[in-house]
Amino acid sequence: MDEIDKKILYYLLKDGRVSQRSISESLGLTPPTLVYRFKKMREDGILYGFSVLVNPNFYGKYYGFGAFKNIKDFSADWIFFKLKCFEWLNVYGIEGNSIEDIKDKISYMSKDLGEIQMTYVPEQEIITPNQFDVRILSKLLEDPRAQPSDIAESLNLSSKLVSKRLKIMESRGYIKVLPIINIPKSGSVIFSMFSMRIKDIRNILNECRFMEITDMKAGIQICFAESMEEAKKYINAVRAVDKQADVMLIYDYFIKRVDVK
Repeated sequence: MDEIDKKILYYLLKDGRVSQRSISESLGLTPPTLVYRFKKMREDGILYGFSVLVNPNFYGKYYGFGAFKNIKDFSADWIFFKLKCFEWLNVYGIEGNSIEDIKDKISYMSKDLGEIQMTYVPEQEIITPNQFDVRILSKLLEDPRAQPSDIAESLNLSSKLVSKRLKIMESRGYIKVLPIINIPKSGSVIFSMFSMRIKDIRNILNECRFMEITDMKAGIQICFAESMEEAKKYINAVRAVDKQADVMLIYDYFIKRVDVK
């Protein structure tokens, strides 16, 4: 893994569906060189593949996030997302039939993991997706980097419609395609910062953030850095503004596979 490989991973984390052509042009690589680097990262067990993170609101569920001390792992079919951290906390994405149901599940988890350390339940409402979106997403779940033209052909839809609906779902935060990476083996750093002052710190992390969970008041910023030194610069800059911001170094993450029909 060199600096170029790490930049490739960052582009994929920002947008798991970014085209190889776009990456090649951004990094000044020839298409064959990029293909070779993709293949090498897969062979070396650094890049496993891709997955689709689906907003639970899209399939009729509410969601929230909770951070618990990482004395042990916790799994359940209602955990849709998980950040496994080196330090004292793991972050869980919890789905439920209502906000009250999420609170009940957090209480259940507390019996096994101890007192919850942080809770974040964003303002939200259930989405009623149209059938085009459901059909398109079902194909995307089979192949997260499938081209709109291929999805369109398999569904007998126009490529223009598929491209438009994918962009809408992505821009509204309904879906996000993420690469599945062996973080320690990559030599890069993925970290998250939880803050009650998102408006004050958000711009500081613009160059490293690839995902955020926020209502623009509080939330979690998830970032990528090529080295620990680079990560420290961002962390120190945030803490100069928000001394209460919590940082977690992530070594693995989990994305639930969902079925939409």
